[in-house]
Amino acid sequence: MPIVYAYGRASTGRQTITEDAQRSACEEYIKRALAADGYTYGGWLYDSATSGTKPMFERDEGRKLWALVQPGDKIVWAKLDRAFRSVIDAAQTMQLLTHKDVSFNSLDLGLDTSTPIGRCVFTILTAFAELEVAFVRQRTREALRSKKAAGLPYGRCTPIGWRRIGKRNNAYFQPDLAERAQVEQIAALRTHGLSLDDIVQRLRTTPRPRGRAWNRNTVRTALRAHTEGYPKRYVGDRRSRMPFA
Repeated sequence: MPIVYAYGRASTGRQTITEDAQRSACEEYIKRALAADGYTYGGWLYDSATSGTKPMFERDEGRKLWALVQPGDKIVWAKLDRAFRSVIDAAQTMQLLTHKDVSFNSLDLGLDTSTPIGRCVFTILTAFAELEVAFVRQRTREALRSKKAAGLPYGRCTPIGWRRIGKRNNAYFQPDLAERAQVEQIAALRTHGLSLDDIVQRLRTTPRPRGRAWNRNTVRTALRAHTEGYPKRYVGDRRSRMPFA
Protein backbone atom coordinates (compact mmCIF):
# COMPACT_ATOMS: atom_id res chain seq x y z
CA MET A 1 0.00 0.00 0.00
CA PRO A 2 1.53 3.40 -0.99
CA ILE A 3 2.33 5.95 1.69
CA VAL A 4 1.93 9.72 1.54
CA TYR A 5 4.12 12.01 3.64
CA ALA A 6 3.45 15.67 4.45
CA TYR A 7 6.40 18.07 4.43
CA GLY A 8 6.86 21.67 5.58
CA ARG A 9 9.57 24.22 6.25
CA ALA A 10 10.10 27.63 7.86
CA SER A 11 13.07 29.98 7.75
CA THR A 12 13.05 30.62 11.53
CA GLY A 13 12.20 28.56 14.59
CA ARG A 14 9.55 31.07 15.76
CA GLN A 15 7.03 30.46 12.98
CA THR A 16 4.69 28.10 14.85
CA ILE A 17 1.61 29.53 13.15
CA THR A 18 3.22 28.87 9.79
CA GLU A 19 3.85 25.25 10.75
CA ASP A 20 0.29 24.74 11.97
CA ALA A 21 -1.13 26.21 8.76
CA GLN A 22 1.07 24.07 6.54
CA ARG A 23 0.37 20.89 8.44
CA SER A 24 -3.39 21.45 8.57
CA ALA A 25 -3.55 22.10 4.81
CA CYS A 26 -1.55 18.98 4.00
CA GLU A 27 -3.37 16.64 6.35
CA GLU A 28 -6.80 17.90 5.30
CA TYR A 29 -5.91 17.33 1.64
CA ILE A 30 -4.54 13.84 2.32
CA LYS A 31 -7.69 12.88 4.20
CA ARG A 32 -10.01 14.35 1.57
CA ALA A 33 -8.27 13.46 -1.69
CA LEU A 34 -5.69 10.72 -1.20
CA ALA A 35 -7.07 8.35 1.41
CA ALA A 36 -9.71 7.20 -1.06
CA ASP A 37 -6.93 6.38 -3.55
CA GLY A 38 -5.45 3.90 -1.11
CA TYR A 39 -2.68 6.05 0.39
CA THR A 40 -1.71 5.60 4.03
CA TYR A 41 -0.58 8.69 5.90
CA GLY A 42 3.07 8.33 6.92
CA GLY A 43 3.35 11.45 9.06
CA TRP A 44 4.47 15.07 9.13
CA LEU A 45 8.10 16.11 8.59
CA TYR A 46 9.03 19.74 9.24
CA ASP A 47 12.32 21.59 8.85
CA SER A 48 12.29 24.49 11.30
CA ALA A 49 14.78 27.37 11.08
CA THR A 50 16.01 26.15 7.71
CA SER A 51 16.75 28.30 4.68
CA GLY A 52 14.98 27.43 1.45
CA THR A 53 18.29 27.87 -0.35
CA LYS A 54 19.53 24.65 1.27
CA PRO A 55 18.75 21.67 -0.99
CA MET A 56 15.71 19.77 0.18
CA PHE A 57 17.40 16.46 0.84
CA GLU A 58 20.30 18.10 2.70
CA ARG A 59 17.95 19.42 5.39
CA ASP A 60 17.49 17.38 8.57
CA GLU A 61 13.90 16.30 7.94
CA GLY A 62 14.47 16.27 4.19
CA ARG A 63 17.11 13.57 4.63
CA LYS A 64 14.69 11.52 6.70
CA LEU A 65 12.04 11.97 4.03
CA TRP A 66 14.37 10.71 1.31
CA ALA A 67 15.15 7.61 3.35
CA LEU A 68 11.45 6.94 4.02
CA VAL A 69 9.89 7.27 0.57
CA GLN A 70 9.65 4.14 -1.56
CA PRO A 71 8.42 3.52 -5.14
CA GLY A 72 4.76 4.48 -5.45
CA ASP A 73 4.80 6.83 -2.46
CA LYS A 74 3.87 10.50 -2.56
CA ILE A 75 4.95 13.73 -0.82
CA VAL A 76 2.58 16.64 -0.17
CA TRP A 77 3.46 20.21 0.81
CA ALA A 78 1.30 23.29 1.19
CA LYS A 79 3.38 25.80 -0.80
CA LEU A 80 6.06 25.45 -3.42
CA ASP A 81 8.43 27.88 -1.69
CA ARG A 82 8.35 25.69 1.45
CA ALA A 83 10.13 23.02 -0.58
CA PHE A 84 12.37 24.94 -3.00
CA ARG A 85 13.87 28.36 -3.62
CA SER A 86 15.90 27.55 -6.75
CA VAL A 87 15.24 25.88 -10.09
CA ILE A 88 18.39 23.77 -9.70
CA ASP A 89 17.24 22.25 -6.40
CA ALA A 90 13.72 21.73 -7.74
CA ALA A 91 14.91 20.07 -10.94
CA GLN A 92 17.40 17.83 -9.14
CA THR A 93 14.86 16.84 -6.50
CA MET A 94 12.22 16.03 -9.11
CA GLN A 95 14.75 13.95 -11.04
CA LEU A 96 15.72 11.99 -7.93
CA LEU A 97 12.10 11.36 -6.97
CA THR A 98 11.12 10.41 -10.51
CA HIS A 99 13.89 7.83 -10.65
CA LYS A 100 12.64 6.49 -7.34
CA ASP A 101 9.04 6.49 -8.69
CA VAL A 102 7.89 8.97 -6.06
CA SER A 103 5.57 11.88 -6.95
CA PHE A 104 4.67 15.05 -5.08
CA ASN A 105 1.78 17.47 -4.82
CA SER A 106 2.11 21.23 -4.28
CA LEU A 107 -1.28 22.29 -2.92
CA ASP A 108 -0.98 26.01 -3.64
CA LEU A 109 -0.64 25.27 -7.36
CA GLY A 110 -2.82 22.18 -7.60
CA LEU A 111 0.25 20.47 -9.03
CA ASP A 112 0.71 16.69 -9.22
CA THR A 113 3.99 15.38 -10.67
CA SER A 114 2.62 11.87 -11.09
CA THR A 115 1.56 13.03 -14.58
CA PRO A 116 3.81 14.16 -17.48
CA ILE A 117 1.99 17.50 -17.76
CA GLY A 118 2.40 18.02 -14.02
CA ARG A 119 6.16 17.53 -14.26
CA CYS A 120 6.36 19.94 -17.21
CA VAL A 121 4.33 22.63 -15.46
CA PHE A 122 6.40 22.18 -12.31
CA THR A 123 9.65 22.86 -14.19
CA ILE A 124 8.21 26.02 -15.76
CA LEU A 125 6.83 27.33 -12.48
CA THR A 126 10.05 26.81 -10.56
CA ALA A 127 11.91 28.72 -13.28
CA PHE A 128 9.55 31.67 -12.79
CA ALA A 129 9.91 31.38 -9.01
CA GLU A 130 13.69 31.71 -9.26
CA LEU A 131 13.27 34.66 -11.63
CA GLU A 132 11.10 36.38 -9.02
CA VAL A 133 13.76 35.85 -6.36
CA ALA A 134 16.36 37.37 -8.72
CA PHE A 135 14.13 40.42 -9.22
CA VAL A 136 13.78 40.85 -5.45
CA ARG A 137 17.56 40.74 -5.04
CA GLN A 138 17.98 43.29 -7.81
CA ARG A 139 15.47 45.65 -6.18
CA THR A 140 17.27 45.26 -2.86
CA ARG A 141 20.62 46.15 -4.43
CA GLU A 142 19.07 49.17 -6.12
CA ALA A 143 17.56 50.32 -2.82
CA LEU A 144 20.96 50.03 -1.11
CA ARG A 145 22.65 52.00 -3.88
CA SER A 146 19.99 54.68 -3.51
CA LYS A 147 20.59 54.89 0.25
CA LYS A 148 24.35 55.12 -0.31
CA ALA A 149 23.91 57.92 -2.82
CA ALA A 150 21.67 59.83 -0.37
CA GLY A 151 24.06 59.31 2.53
CA LEU A 152 21.47 57.37 4.50
CA PRO A 153 22.16 54.40 6.82
CA TYR A 154 22.24 50.95 5.29
CA GLY A 155 23.39 47.66 6.74
CA ARG A 156 24.46 47.41 10.37
CA CYS A 157 27.62 49.52 10.43
CA THR A 158 27.93 53.23 11.12
CA PRO A 159 30.67 55.32 9.47
CA ILE A 160 33.40 56.76 11.65
CA GLY A 161 32.43 60.16 13.04
CA TRP A 162 28.69 59.63 12.71
CA ARG A 163 25.87 58.42 14.92
CA ARG A 164 22.83 56.58 13.60
CA ILE A 165 19.52 58.11 14.69
CA GLY A 166 16.20 56.30 14.27
CA LYS A 167 15.47 52.87 12.83
CA ARG A 168 15.02 51.30 9.42
CA ASN A 169 13.56 53.63 6.78
CA ASN A 170 13.44 56.55 9.24
CA ALA A 171 17.13 56.31 10.15
CA TYR A 172 19.60 59.09 9.40
CA PHE A 173 23.15 60.10 10.37
CA GLN A 174 24.11 62.82 12.82
CA PRO A 175 27.71 63.96 13.49
CA ASP A 176 29.23 62.19 16.49
CA LEU A 177 31.32 64.97 18.01
CA ALA A 178 32.73 62.79 20.79
CA GLU A 179 34.07 60.23 18.33
CA ARG A 180 35.40 62.93 16.02
CA ALA A 181 37.35 64.39 18.94
CA GLN A 182 39.00 60.99 19.41
CA VAL A 183 39.72 60.78 15.68
CA GLU A 184 41.42 64.19 15.86
CA GLN A 185 43.57 62.81 18.68
CA ILE A 186 44.40 59.75 16.55
CA ALA A 187 45.37 61.96 13.60
CA ALA A 188 47.62 64.06 15.86
CA LEU A 189 49.36 60.97 17.24
CA ARG A 190 49.91 59.70 13.71
CA THR A 191 51.37 63.06 12.70
CA HIS A 192 53.88 62.70 15.52
CA GLY A 193 55.07 59.42 14.00
CA LEU A 194 53.30 56.85 16.17
CA SER A 195 52.51 53.51 14.56
CA LEU A 196 48.98 52.08 14.46
CA ASP A 197 49.89 49.68 17.27
CA ASP A 198 51.29 52.53 19.38
CA ILE A 199 48.09 54.52 18.87
CA VAL A 200 45.98 51.53 19.90
CA GLN A 201 48.04 51.24 23.08
CA ARG A 202 47.52 54.94 23.84
CA LEU A 203 43.75 54.52 23.40
CA ARG A 204 43.49 51.31 25.41
CA THR A 205 41.86 53.16 28.33
CA THR A 206 39.76 55.39 26.04
CA PRO A 207 36.94 53.38 24.49
CA ARG A 208 34.97 54.69 21.54
CA PRO A 209 31.70 56.49 22.36
CA ARG A 210 29.72 53.46 21.25
CA GLY A 211 31.61 51.28 23.72
CA ARG A 212 33.92 49.34 21.42
CA ALA A 213 37.67 49.43 21.90
CA TRP A 214 39.91 50.85 19.19
CA ASN A 215 42.01 48.39 17.18
CA ARG A 216 44.36 48.54 14.18
CA ASN A 217 41.54 48.33 11.64
CA THR A 218 39.32 50.96 13.24
CA VAL A 219 42.27 53.29 13.78
CA ARG A 220 43.23 52.92 10.10
CA THR A 221 39.61 53.57 9.10
CA ALA A 222 39.45 56.59 11.41
CA LEU A 223 42.54 58.09 9.74
CA ARG A 224 40.97 57.64 6.31
CA ALA A 225 37.71 59.17 7.52
CA HIS A 226 39.64 62.14 8.91
CA THR A 227 41.54 62.63 5.67
CA GLU A 228 38.39 62.42 3.55
CA GLY A 229 36.32 64.72 5.76
CA TYR A 230 34.13 62.07 7.48
CA PRO A 231 32.23 60.75 4.44
CA LYS A 232 28.89 59.01 5.02
CA ARG A 233 30.23 55.70 3.82
CA TYR A 234 32.15 52.85 5.37
CA VAL A 235 35.66 53.89 4.44
CA GLY A 236 37.08 50.62 5.71
CA ASP A 237 34.97 48.60 3.27
CA ARG A 238 36.70 48.10 -0.08
CA ARG A 239 33.36 47.16 -1.66
CA SER A 240 32.05 50.69 -1.04
CA ARG A 241 34.07 53.44 -2.74
CA MET A 242 31.19 55.78 -3.62
CA PRO A 243 31.85 59.30 -2.26
CA PHE A 244 29.12 61.34 -0.62
CA ALA A 245 28.59 65.03 -0.25
